[in-house]
Amino acid sequence: MHTSLTKRAIAFLALAASPAFAQATAYMTNNDLASAVQSIASSPHANATTIGESLGSNPIHLITLAGSIDSADAMPALLITAGIDAEHLVGTETATRIAQQILSDHADILDQMTIYIIPRANPDGAARNLKSLSMGTPGNARSIDEDRDRAADEDGPEDLNNDGYITMMRRLNPPISDPATHLADPDDTRLSITPDPKESQHPTFTLYTEGIDNDNDGSINVDGFAGVDLNKNFMHRWPEYDTHSGAYQLSEPESAALAEFVLNHDNIVMAITLGQHDNLINLPDAKGKDITGRAPLGIDAKDLDLYKFVSERFKETTDQKTAPKADDAGSFHSWLYAQRGLPSFASVVWTRPEPAGEDKSKADEAPKPKPDAEHNGLHPSPIGDISQETLDELSAAYEAMTGEKVDASMQASVTPEMIERFAAQAGIEVRRYTAPPEAEDTPKPDDNPKKKTKSEDAKWLEYFDSAGITGFVDWQPYEHPTLGSVEIGGFLPLARTNPPASDLDDLATKQTAFVLDLVESRPEITITGPEIKELANGLYDIRLAITNTGKLPTTTPFAESTRSVRPVIVRLSATVDQILTGKRIDRFWTLPANNGRADYHWIIRTDNIASETIEIIDPRFGNHTLKLGN
Repeated sequence: MHTSLTKRAIAFLALAASPAFAQATAYMTNNDLASAVQSIASSPHANATTIGESLGSNPIHLITLAGSIDSADAMPALLITAGIDAEHLVGTETATRIAQQILSDHADILDQMTIYIIPRANPDGAARNLKSLSMGTPGNARSIDEDRDRAADEDGPEDLNNDGYITMMRRLNPPISDPATHLADPDDTRLSITPDPKESQHPTFTLYTEGIDNDNDGSINVDGFAGVDLNKNFMHRWPEYDTHSGAYQLSEPESAALAEFVLNHDNIVMAITLGQHDNLINLPDAKGKDITGRAPLGIDAKDLDLYKFVSERFKETTDQKTAPKADDAGSFHSWLYAQRGLPSFASVVWTRPEPAGEDKSKADEAPKPKPDAEHNGLHPSPIGDISQETLDELSAAYEAMTGEKVDASMQASVTPEMIERFAAQAGIEVRRYTAPPEAEDTPKPDDNPKKKTKSEDAKWLEYFDSAGITGFVDWQPYEHPTLGSVEIGGFLPLARTNPPASDLDDLATKQTAFVLDLVESRPEITITGPEIKELANGLYDIRLAITNTGKLPTTTPFAESTRSVRPVIVRLSATVDQILTGKRIDRFWTLPANNGRADYHWIIRTDNIASETIEIIDPRFGNHTLKLGN
């Protein structure tokens, strides 16, 4: 066979066989998911339908688990949603396994609570990311003109070296017109870092996504396929000016379908979203407000205890220790909390495992002083004594307001006074860093020089090497048609988001344990009474109590204050003229956890007590009609 033909054949076979990332060999395609959903629906406690279609006309599956499918929508429900972020394939795998494990081992809980599972809310994006050549994007199938040249998706990446992956390019010895920005990490030359002036480092190359300048505008890969990020398309803190947030809120059929389903199901009392956001390992901000000073950046302070309780339960059941932080402006899970009034919990499912046997409390490390009132565990920032935590909150608020990312050059021009003014405008508390007092037994710098902290990239590379996972492609020389000598390599798309397929079952078992614990902690409504006492002929004293005996409130205190949920209505059948004491119609929005209670007391006149009723209209926990004659 001719040599060039052999090379082309090998390249073709590599493209045909290579998944988007090395771990994905057992991840479900959309067809696989459809089969799995139908298999789950064969159980008498399960049903499969759809909540709508994606932009590409793929079904958005819904799995309903219930003790009785016919009465599923009349029971309080937990909503589990996955696959909103198209890169987060592990969420779909976990959600389907949760359904399977509950049906096989824990079906008894379905007599207490319905569980709705939307395993892949973004099927178009998942299909793209599961192709052999994928850069990995969270968005759907919407074409976007990212470089504003009135043409969409015309300048995407290419697999120039035919290795089956889209990675990165290092442009070696770049010209003056394309100044170098990075250098190889001296500790591991596979990694690319920005220069540290304190180390007298100098950049030697520029970084690009693998590909060419298809539209000849002088920039490489600035308008590839990306789509609308559905987790930026919801109403709460919608990042209006972000390129991938959509033309307007709920502009995408997928996000609109999710919102419509939630709005049509008042029986949903809490939610879990499996994706690239977390508020269970890293507690959400309970202090910051948006630019209006009214909407919380994270959660309202009144809900902090609720999230602390669930966070501890999550850590205990999943044994997860860390999770990345990501801006959740416009996300589904934050909309569920802030505008739908639901306790809304977000999990990334999987993070980089710590090296086996690593002891973080080594005896030779200097003891850390206990945080005091001034230090309080905060971290320094490059701006005066402003804490890094405050700077992060302000950056998030600025980005949410303007859609503009805050970079190092912007921070360099900011003064502490400017920070204080913007913080006051944004309603954010300025927290100041004070260096902790040096402990008496802290070794001096000369005695115990500080070890260099490993970057996240270095830790990921170490993990891939030790686990034998192809998560990184070594740099290989390549002669680029316009850039000249380059090296192609780097981290594989999606490899740091999704675990090896061999880990999926164990991860799902842990997440299922959390779901079971959450259901066990659910709000539980108990109705006591009515107690009826005849005071005189035709005069009756009536008492009723509605109690929440569960470990979670019936809805969040924030939802009560904003009236973002429908209230419970308590209505007495007697007319106003018959009622001497008490309201004929009353309402409440929430009952606190652990025996939170609403008491009702009436004195009424009636010729026939047996004809009177008390009606309880509860959109979340079910309606009741109590006949007073019984």
